[in-house]
This record gives sequence, structure tokens and C-alpha cells, in this order.
Amino acid sequence: MPSHYNRYNTTKVYLEPIYRNATHLYNTYKQYCSEKNADPRNKFNQTIKSKNIAIHTIKKDMCDVCVGHQTGNISEIDYQTHLRRKNRAREEKSMDKSEAIKGNCIVLTMDLQLVKMCPFITASAVYYKTKLCVHNFTIYDLASHECTCYWFTETEGDLSASTYASFIIDYLTRHSLPKHLPIIIYSDGCTSQNRNNILSNALLNFSMQHQVAIIQKYLEVGHTQMEGDCVHSAIERKLKNRLIHLPSDYLSVTKEARKNPCEYETVMVDYTFFKNYSAPETWRYTSIRPGRKAGDPKVTDIRAIFYDNTGLIKFKLDFDSDWDSLPQRVNKIAIIREYASLHRNRIPITYQKYKHLQELKSVIPLDCHSFYDSLPHNEH
Repeated sequence: MPSHYNRYNTTKVYLEPIYRNATHLYNTYKQYCSEKNADPRNKFNQTIKSKNIAIHTIKKDMCDVCVGHQTGNISEIDYQTHLRRKNRAREEKSMDKSEAIKGNCIVLTMDLQLVKMCPFITASAVYYKTKLCVHNFTIYDLASHECTCYWFTETEGDLSASTYASFIIDYLTRHSLPKHLPIIIYSDGCTSQNRNNILSNALLNFSMQHQVAIIQKYLEVGHTQMEGDCVHSAIERKLKNRLIHLPSDYLSVTKEARKNPCEYETVMVDYTFFKNYSAPETWRYTSIRPGRKAGDPKVTDIRAIFYDNTGLIKFKLDFDSDWDSLPQRVNKIAIIREYASLHRNRIPITYQKYKHLQELKSVIPLDCHSFYDSLPHNEH
């Protein structure tokens, strides 16, 4: 399975969280080898090294700055600056939440749940097989506590900025526009997911098209806990001791995860759902960097982005600062009414993964086999 937090800057692959550590993995492999009358040690070490494999561990967000300060690698000045930004971001969200409860605005949080696997069953045969990746992108309303979970598999969508933009635009269209209120969206600062010119241009165009004010705000790195996290926790608790044979089983679990005040809205999307927001001809801004030359602020320094329905993007490097216009040239194109599809067909998985999934049909109910037979895949 891919890394959740570092999928964009690491080549390491991870085993599912079935194993606690390398020793647990080795003991499982050792038992397998004993049944085959084979020597496990050399092969085990060679494979771990050559394939760059690590054990995937479920852990809470750990702040590098806080840990670095504890170990003496981060100065007291930098640490105090980090704490100020953390506390200020939380205060900002708390104030916005109060305004949303009063009915003055809509405040949302959004995040991607840790990647899930399908099938997820207890049979020992699954330990040695690659499985289908299933993703859940969650948008949560802080005032109403309503939540939408967008589920999709790796054959239907990728993890590009256009994918996330498709979810956000769909949610705003269906749930936020009817309320006729300003919209504030909180998230972590992942550049490929939440802080990039593809999503920003999509939100700017949406703001212009519907004459609605939209603001994105970012929490401090390492301290991105949000109210929407409770959704993922509720799903994880409901998954305990449950068997997953098909991706649609995750929808059933999600609906059961909360009954009051209402069920989580669950949407299983296919490849036809996604729109291509990455085409440069649809952009008013080619960059959202708040600077132009070396030494100027970078995209990761942005704390808030304001999408003006007149067609301008403004930003803040600090929540207490005034709004500044982006120092980038604006391409004054007309409002985009319709975007092209992102995918023409379903996305094929590797031949090895398809082969493994076919072999796993021996421990999957018969009425589920047709789903795995229909998966698009490479021929070699």
C-alpha cells in the first residue's frame, strides 16, 4: 500500500497494518517457509532491501517541530513561533465556527482518510497478495455536523489535484450554494491536495460563476486535527471485526458509523465523475505563489486564500495580516461553465495486482467474483 502522509516524496512501499513490526512479519514468513522446507532468513533480508519495503504503522500525526525541539534540534525561538501559529490557527477556526453556528457563514473541514484495502479479510491467504486501494475524501460541516464521504477505488480515480477539486466543487454545488452564505474551508497544507493553483483556479471560477465568497484557511503543520477526524474514527471503529469483500461494503460501514443527528452521506463515484481542472487554458492564475523572486514567500507560507467573485485571488501569510493581492499576472478569461472529463476510461491496475486479486477469489464469496473479473488491468 502507498504511504498516506508521504506518497509524493518517497519511493518506499508499505505492507498493510497487519504486522506490528519487522519481527512479526519475519515470524509469519518463517512459518510459511517451514511449510515449504525453505530457509527464510537470507531471502527475507534480500527482499526487504531490494524492494524498499517498510511496515505500515497506524499512528497519530506527529509534529516534526515539536519533536525536534524536544531533542534539541529546533531552537526555542522557532519553537515558540510554531506554537503561536498553531494556537492562532485554532483560535481562527474556533471564531469561524461560532460565526457558522450563528448562521453568518458556512465552515467546512476536508481531509482524505488513510487508504483502505479491498478485500480486507482474516484469511491467511491475503497476507501475501496485493489488494485494491480504496479512498475516502471527507467534507464536514462544523455547524450542522453534516458530512459527505466520497468513496472511490484506484480504478476510478487518482490522487491528483483535479480529483480533490471535483469533490469540493460537487459538495459546494449541492450543499453550500442553496444556503447563500460565505464559505470557509479548513484543511491541512498539503500542496498537492489543498494548496495549489489547480484547486485555486477551480474555486475562483466557482466564486465568479455563482457570486459567492470563498476562503481557504490552513492549519499549522503537525497540528491539523479537525472535527472531520471524528468521521474517520467512527468508520474505523465500525470496521473492527468486519469483513470487506467489495468496495461498496465500505459504504455500508460508513452509513452505520453514525445515526444521530443523521447518517453520513456516502457517495461511491466512478471515473465519469471527475473533471479536469488542470488544463492551463482554464486558469486565471498560472501560480498562487505570493512572491516572484528568490527569498520571497512560497506557497507553503500562505495561511489563507480569498477568492474574490470579481476574479481576483488574495492571500494572507498570517491570520492577523490584511489581505494582499497575489503578485501574479491575471489571465482575464471568461467564466468556465463546463470542464472536460478527467478520465476517458477506468484506470488499469498492474497485471500482478489483478492476478493476486483473482487468486483471492478462493476466499471471497462467489457473488463477488464478477467485480474482480471486471477490473481493468495491464496485460503484462
